[in-house]
Amino acid sequence: MVRRMRLIKSVVGTVLGGALLVGMVLALTAWQPWLNPFRETTTDRTGASVLQSLTDLSDYHAASAHYETVVDIEKDGGRFVPDFLSGERVLYVGKGDVDAVVDFGELDERRVVVSEDAASVQVTLPQPTVDRPELDLENSYVVLHDEGLVNRFKGSELEREAQLRAVEQMTAAAADEGLLLELARENTTSMLEGLFGALEYESVTVTFEGDTD
Repeated sequence: MVRRMRLIKSVVGTVLGGALLVGMVLALTAWQPWLNPFRETTTDRTGASVLQSLTDLSDYHAASAHYETVVDIEKDGGRFVPDFLSGERVLYVGKGDVDAVVDFGELDERRVVVSEDAASVQVTLPQPTVDRPELDLENSYVVLHDEGLVNRFKGSELEREAQLRAVEQMTAAAADEGLLLELARENTTSMLEGLFGALEYESVTVTFEGDTD
């Protein structure tokens, strides 16, 4: 009789312990679903899902370069006015960063094409463009600022003009050199290949509008 009672207690304890363990597991997985080893996962690789992911990126800053430029602006007071009375010169060293940007915001179904078997994707992007430089005001500086007597009393906007000129020169340099834009194309292509590769696409083709290759 004693043995039977012990056996019953052992069985009941085992059942209760198992039930308690199951309850704890269910509660834990309800609180943190990712802990559930039996959970189902679904990966949506349809065209619409891919397109939404790309347009969410909007402007993709694909590459950045640091520039330094020297601006030398001089204004005289007129033909018959000596410079020491009304004249001004600013020599300014501007430093800043310029980004190359690819616009994903205008992508549509014609530019993001997924194959019927969802094994490959083709993306056609607009060419990267040079974004407006961010002038580093803390590290940019005025080397020389000569003012005539009249200018000292009426104030000057020539330093501000020199800053704007520095931004223009950085933008032109980045666009003319072409190195920043080429790096932006390479970085964007690598980023998309990694993105779609993580989604298990077997083939990823990235082209830019106007490319002849």
